[in-house]
Amino acid sequence: MTDEEAREAAFAFLADRMDKIRTGEWVIIGAREHENAWSVGYQSRAFIESGDIHDSLVGNGPVVVPKSGAEPWLAWSGRPSGRTDRRGAAHPRLNA
Repeated sequence: MTDEEAREAAFAFLADRMDKIRTGEWVIIGAREHENAWSVGYQSRAFIESGDIHDSLVGNGPVVVPKSGAEPWLAWSGRPSGRTDRRGAAHPRLNA
């Protein structure tokens, strides 16, 4: 899986769940490769453009895109994504 494929999978996952990603109010900001998955971050376009902390999203963990082809899921925001992507399963409360 490439960086671009991970970003596309994360975008599709978010687009199915959040209008703001579809309208462009939120954007994919980067992907980081881990042993078993990619963690893909997203942020508000307003924050990217202004740099004003008041425009930023808070508490949003990255989308974890497993390299196995399994369904992407949302990681916890307070846990390092390098540890969460090795848990092996999505947290049920985050992906209901």
